[in-house]
Amino acid sequence: MSDEYNEISTDWRHRDNLTWQIPSLLSAIAGGLVAAAYTIDLQSPENLFRVRLVLLGIAAGLSVCLTFALGQNLRYQIGSSIALEHLRQGVEISKEKLTRTIKPMQLGATVGDILGRLMLRLSGSTLLLILCVGITTCVTWLFIDVWRSG
Repeated sequence: MSDEYNEISTDWRHRDNLTWQIPSLLSAIAGGLVAAAYTIDLQSPENLFRVRLVLLGIAAGLSVCLTFALGQNLRYQIGSSIALEHLRQGVEISKEKLTRTIKPMQLGATVGDILGRLMLRLSGSTLLLILCVGITTCVTWLFIDVWRSG
């Protein structure tokens, strides 16, 4: 049990670091691409439209991917938390359930359990996820607005 506990604890800490790094990366990339899209100065309006559309498309696509990755990371972090609690309580966990991507539902968690953990135990991480969803929504809206205007 000690080796399993240490491995899952290490995985949980790694995921917690990722949870705080992903929004920083998302903000930097999306902010840089949006700034570039609106500050670039080209002679041809047609070329400006294309370049702006490509930059905002890349920003929107990366934002969606990173936001999805953050949500998935939080889900696996909750799975690791539940596995750690089971191990602490002496509950036997089958070896196939102890992988690098422990899913909460594999360990008997309900949707209510998951939402409770997101709101109470991982509230800072949940706010980061909400921030990433907001950034993704704004960047996607900018992309759609430019697409329509062209």
